[in-house]
Amino acid sequence: MDVSMHDDDLTAAALAAEHRRLGTAATRLVAGYAAALDGLPVCSGATAEHLRERFAGPLPERGTDALELLDALARDVVEDATHISSPRYFGLFNPAPLPVAVWTDAVCSALNQNAAAWRQSPTATALEERVLRWLCDLLGYGDGAFGTLTSGGSEANLIGLKCARDAAAGTAATAGLGSARLRVYASEQAHFSLVKGVDMLGIGRDNLRRVGTDARFRVRVGELRAAVERDLAAGLRPACVVGVAGTTSSGAVDPLDELADVAAEYGLWFHVDAAYGGALAFSAAHGGLLRGVARADSATLDPHKWMFVPFSCGALLIRDGARVLRDAFDTDPAYLDDRRGGERGPADGTPDGLPDDGPLDFFRLGQLGTRRANALKLWAALAGLGRDGYRRIVERQLDLTRYLAAELAAADGFEPVGDVQTAVCCVRYLPAAVRDAPAATQDAVQRALQQRVERGGRAWLATTVLDGRRALRINVNGFLTRRAHVDELVALLRAEGPRAAADVSGGP
Repeated sequence: MDVSMHDDDLTAAALAAEHRRLGTAATRLVAGYAAALDGLPVCSGATAEHLRERFAGPLPERGTDALELLDALARDVVEDATHISSPRYFGLFNPAPLPVAVWTDAVCSALNQNAAAWRQSPTATALEERVLRWLCDLLGYGDGAFGTLTSGGSEANLIGLKCARDAAAGTAATAGLGSARLRVYASEQAHFSLVKGVDMLGIGRDNLRRVGTDARFRVRVGELRAAVERDLAAGLRPACVVGVAGTTSSGAVDPLDELADVAAEYGLWFHVDAAYGGALAFSAAHGGLLRGVARADSATLDPHKWMFVPFSCGALLIRDGARVLRDAFDTDPAYLDDRRGGERGPADGTPDGLPDDGPLDFFRLGQLGTRRANALKLWAALAGLGRDGYRRIVERQLDLTRYLAAELAAADGFEPVGDVQTAVCCVRYLPAAVRDAPAATQDAVQRALQQRVERGGRAWLATTVLDGRRALRINVNGFLTRRAHVDELVALLRAEGPRAAADVSGGP
């Protein structure tokens, strides 16, 4: 609102007028940004020191008009942001969000519902129930499945591990683990959130057993089974097997059906981290990669990855339903009594004939007491595109990734690393001049090539480590990316590759 307004002017009418004023300006800013995306340098050349200086200064004593703040935002933040919505962004799993989800998220902010308790967010709660049902259906879970929306995959994986811990050590939630030494098993390519999760849950980082992977960077099931047998013989308690559907480094999908067999054989909790790759389920042509996911006790999805929902939005799904989550997290604060009146009859077993609506109170199904109503933007994205819309985008991106891999395989000096299973392509640039060079030199060439591309501003990609060696990691990430952008990237890598090798080796 106008900073000159007096307290008596802070009315609903004034609030509405301010939203109209700022909404027009914000729409202009966002639409102008979107229109410019294809021509913007993907990465800023600003240094960290430069940006710290830009925002230096004390908290202002007097307020600033909101339109001036939007102007400052456009000038000082938008201009030097990393433009991950660019069609030439080939980076991590954070694509351009769908416009309907962006603006629904703005409505979410205006409503400011706390989606932890039904009383504070009745419609958002009902919508969350519905989108969770959609996600359960997507993965092939039965009617009894349920879940909870989360801030992202890290929180979802933590909740899944908590359920696994409690299933293996029933008194852990109340008495602690004591002398119980649980083991969790995951591929060496699994997400770092598992390391943090076993730490926070008292299982311990040393009890996360990282299992080796094959040439496709998928977990070796035989090695997993041998690790479980060794731990049983040593008197340890295997608790959980984690499969990955779309690893961060290479996009690999573990053999989930085989992992489900191992979990069933040894009575272990089976969790699938499908934060990225879960969207394969939209495609009949590629969804077979997820075979076995419906056998998982729990599964992580990240709609802010391959479902194009704005940050942040994750989900944890439970095959056996809400009771598992409630057993793991329920508490009963006096100020959030969940019995609201209305006769349901004595069969429900609640005192005074009051219905128990606990499953609608999501604070009982996770650790958060304040939850953003992420169901709104997720619902808007899923309903806006529908299954067929997602199928078309996912399949087009997979086709583009295979095209990219073929083009680089045909380019001089580029060698594939692993294979393309999702929309991630990994390669190394090893021209004749450095093919016999030490590993450190070859790794330096990959970094130098990535930096040349980044500094040029015409594209952005990441590097990662696979088989102990640095590689270029390219993800066809955004729905704006077309074959022309892929061709431009290939041409850019071919042009900059020899220069990067010369930078490192000191050649011409």
